[in-house]
Amino acid sequence: MIRRNLSIRSRVNSHTSRRHRGFTMVEVMMSIVLIAIGAALALPSYSEMIEKRKLTNGAEQLASFVNTVQGISTRTNQIVTVTVEDEDEWCIGASVSEDECDCADESSETYCKIDAQAFVLNEELLGSSDLVNNISGSGTFSYDPIRGLFTNLSDSLTMELRSPNGDYRLNLMVNNTGRVILCSDDSGHSVPGYDVCPTVSLVEVAEVSE
Repeated sequence: MIRRNLSIRSRVNSHTSRRHRGFTMVEVMMSIVLIAIGAALALPSYSEMIEKRKLTNGAEQLASFVNTVQGISTRTNQIVTVTVEDEDEWCIGASVSEDECDCADESSETYCKIDAQAFVLNEELLGSSDLVNNISGSGTFSYDPIRGLFTNLSDSLTMELRSPNGDYRLNLMVNNTGRVILCSDDSGHSVPGYDVCPTVSLVEVAEVSE
């Protein structure tokens, strides 16, 4: 009877020890290798996603800024002027005035403000350095509050934005109708979800349509 009990206990202990046996060193090493391979494959895709996100977020903020200025002009029935500077560091600002404002110097008497509040977007506020690579067109333009067009129909603005690694590019283009368009600089640096920029300038299109 005693021997039988010992035999049963021995089998139970043996089964329990097998059930609670830990991983072997080989199994642990294989798991580490598989995780490393998976991380190596996912890293480039993740890095590209971050690059695109920084670029598109910056471009969308700039587009929203310009659209907001146009809306303020038509809603308040006042001329609102946008000023873009591209010297040491770029900035864009707006003020309720027919004259340009200073978007770079907060201490300036002509610092860009609307309703006594700073109305400026720059590299620091955008949260990404060296995103805006090139600015062309008019450094200053004003919105006609009645029609929402530029007061000077020869004005236009193009801001070229590049991802930190330079692989992806977007242009923010504003024509004299006040229309804002975001488009890929060219097919070689295109961003999914954005069309390649038109070959005919938006200003020419606007002039023909009037």
